[in-house]
Amino acid sequence: MKRGSQLVIPAFFSVALFLLWEFAGRNRALIVYPWKADNVLHFLLFAACLSVIVFAVRLIDLFVFDVFASRRRNVRAPQLLREIVSIVLYAVLVAWALSTIFDYQVTAFLATGTVVAAVLGLALQETLGNLFAGIALHLEDSFGVGDVIKTGETLGVIEAVRWRGTQLRTFQNHIVVVPNSMLARDRLEVFPRNNLNARVLQIGVDYNVPPATVIAVLTQAAANVDGVSRDIPCFARVGGFAESGLTYEIKYFTNDYSQRDRIDADIRKAVWYAFRRTGISIPYPMRVFQRYTAPDAKHHPDTPKILERLRNVDILSPLTREAQATIAETANVRVFSQGETIIRRGGAGDSMFIVHQGTVSVRVDGNEVAQLGDGEFVGEMALLTGETRAADVVALTDVVAVEITKAALQPVLLNHPELATAISAKVMSRRDALDSFRDDASRDEEEKTILSRIRSYFGL
Repeated sequence: MKRGSQLVIPAFFSVALFLLWEFAGRNRALIVYPWKADNVLHFLLFAACLSVIVFAVRLIDLFVFDVFASRRRNVRAPQLLREIVSIVLYAVLVAWALSTIFDYQVTAFLATGTVVAAVLGLALQETLGNLFAGIALHLEDSFGVGDVIKTGETLGVIEAVRWRGTQLRTFQNHIVVVPNSMLARDRLEVFPRNNLNARVLQIGVDYNVPPATVIAVLTQAAANVDGVSRDIPCFARVGGFAESGLTYEIKYFTNDYSQRDRIDADIRKAVWYAFRRTGISIPYPMRVFQRYTAPDAKHHPDTPKILERLRNVDILSPLTREAQATIAETANVRVFSQGETIIRRGGAGDSMFIVHQGTVSVRVDGNEVAQLGDGEFVGEMALLTGETRAADVVALTDVVAVEITKAALQPVLLNHPELATAISAKVMSRRDALDSFRDDASRDEEEKTILSRIRSYFGL
């Protein structure tokens, strides 16, 4: 609503109601029952006075804030202040009209309304907190309409200060209403309008260009941008050393901080053209690439060391050197940590392990029956016959072991079936060394059984 209509409408109603009041006073007989003439006249006079009060308050608001204050300070008064002044004037003038026309004691009303006021105060505690926070901020003259403020993560231009909060327009053109109590409580950064507010931009430049040359070009390019203040000259300086180039800072001042994004963009554009004219290059990110080379496995045996271990395993000694070399190339190197179970009793398996480094414990029903070290092996029966594991094997230290699987040994035996007999004999010799109480008959029978199992397992 325009200011003119805000004054014309109450003025029109004031004149109309006063004329009606004057007409009714001269023609009391026209007032019909049950209305009393004095009561009707009082209400007409009070309505006319209300119209005059509205007209007077709006006229005072227009003269004080739009004419007097704006001319002296050249700043639009906050809406909150105008509303508070208007409410106070309305309250005083309406109380005066009530006491004058109706002879009503306003003080008695205030006394009886104390309890109601207390209840409303508790119910509207947060709203009243925002109200008084807004009043305190205005009295301190912390900011005004048109200023840029930053509170928390919110940055924007003040458009209005209301009862509940302050309305900001962000640089993304969003409307944000921040409660006044939050503004009074949190850290507030203010960039006043018509104040020289500083701004710093960072620009990277090639290391090969002398800083004196770059500083002169940057200063000249920024100084000619619209919105950069001439009162305090802008300047450039070396800001730091980056990976790809030297970082320069342009510091400028502006009277309208709300234009900072536009000014920043114009400065960057001017710098780009200035660099093109002077042959200065903006650096691209530079990276040095180095081919990755995996470190050597310090404790992992290579093929010659595995072959050396195989030659020391008695049950594989019947194999030719070529066969041993073939198995060494296909063997697997396994690493186990201290306390880790390498073989579990009762489990299926088709491989044997040669301890290359470390110590393992062989256990049956939880009791240790042997400890094996470097070069010793375990699990040969699972490799040769596929039988289930007969004992638990646990690493007492970090262990590096060489695993020989059925898949590595089978091609050798298929090409040389006669090796199965020699291997079974070596297995029996190993068992004889562990058990010297068996007779020759039982030994021969067991050797035949092992040989038949090896031939069956490998399909010979």
